[in-house]
Amino acid sequence: MSEKLENILSPWEIESFIEHLQTTNLEDVGTSGWFEYHKKLMLLNQQSVFEINTLREESVKEWFVSFKKIPVLIYEAIQIMIWKQKVYPILMELDEKPANTFILFSVFYHEELAISILENILYHSDSVETMDDSIVDLIDYAAHYITLLLYSKNEKPCIDKKTCLEEMAEKRIEIDFDIGMRSISILRYLAEFADQLPLCALSRMLAANDIPYLLAQLIEYQPWKKINKKGEIMIYNGKWHKLDDKDIDKLCKFEGQVWFGLRELLLNPKCAPYYDITEFRMSQLTKLQKYMQEHVLDQIAPLIDLRRWLSYLNMSSQTTNSQRPISVEVIPEISSSIKEKYSKRWKRLAEHQAKTLFSKDIEKVKNMAQILSEAYDFDKLDIIDAKTCAKCKEIAKNRCSKCKEVWYCSRECQVKDWSNHKIICEKILKSKQEENQNIE
Repeated sequence: MSEKLENILSPWEIESFIEHLQTTNLEDVGTSGWFEYHKKLMLLNQQSVFEINTLREESVKEWFVSFKKIPVLIYEAIQIMIWKQKVYPILMELDEKPANTFILFSVFYHEELAISILENILYHSDSVETMDDSIVDLIDYAAHYITLLLYSKNEKPCIDKKTCLEEMAEKRIEIDFDIGMRSISILRYLAEFADQLPLCALSRMLAANDIPYLLAQLIEYQPWKKINKKGEIMIYNGKWHKLDDKDIDKLCKFEGQVWFGLRELLLNPKCAPYYDITEFRMSQLTKLQKYMQEHVLDQIAPLIDLRRWLSYLNMSSQTTNSQRPISVEVIPEISSSIKEKYSKRWKRLAEHQAKTLFSKDIEKVKNMAQILSEAYDFDKLDIIDAKTCAKCKEIAKNRCSKCKEVWYCSRECQVKDWSNHKIICEKILKSKQEENQNIE
């Protein structure tokens, strides 16, 4: 009665896609060639998520590491970030009422795809070993988006009928928020592998960007939590969902990532020489003690060491580290090279891309959509979207083979729920049959 999940890409497709992955040119954004590239990133991201959710061998990660293609993902993400800062505002002035925003949304989503794949890959220590100086660019990038999480005022306007651009602005806020949350995970993984990082990366995290301070601010402001209009507590875990009363003290994924990142950066002896505990930093870090309650320590036992360290910090008088190791500062090359390449050409680039991004040629837009149709296949999206069991609410891997709408973690739960699901199943099947008859 249950239907097993299938693969997204074949093994040879995964290898071939990653082997031939190259950085794109900014002037090509929105072209058919760029959309082909975008589709490959979509499929690779879906395959990566699928492999993680089904506990399979992570072949996407393996090939990115083997072919040393992680810097390509970093470049793509940073390039779109700069495009949003430099080109997008000019585009808005050139065409205030575009016919559609499909192509424009794809550009925003391109950045999120690159970061999603990076988040999955950087979970593994061997990924750090294949990264070049682009790791410095990645640290600056992640710090930028975490700063946006903390300090940007991105409130959605309450408008019933929105224009295309107003809807696009909302989508951009959602994507930027998700990238910020993924950046938390990325920095946590880099902190965990601090012993393997080059000294320039440690210096960038601790001295230049003060990542421990940013993480401490996240604990205080908790951007992963909000109150909806009904007064219900909502938690973000890739999507916003209502927090059940029984889970009120349960740490969400991103809060856990922040705590782990703080512990690794503050307690690792290799990091200490790069992080002077100034009076300001001490005042901010010691605030963490009030959040380290018993229910937090019960869920993340290693934080006991961090609490002990903070108590010591509160009682001791810290002095500036006068024996900081000598290291050559590496300048972020990706961001500077892109800005230098297109310096004084942003308006010309916007005018060139407006013809494609705001195209009123329906056939052209259909052709672009057709390129992505394979990646937007609903069966494939079902595979990567984490489902919960209709009976016990645990992660589900199988779904009802009849209606294909309800999921179960095991045959046992499916059998137990059949008396309840049977009526719903028949209604879903009947509804689908009527829809098919109407189409015919």
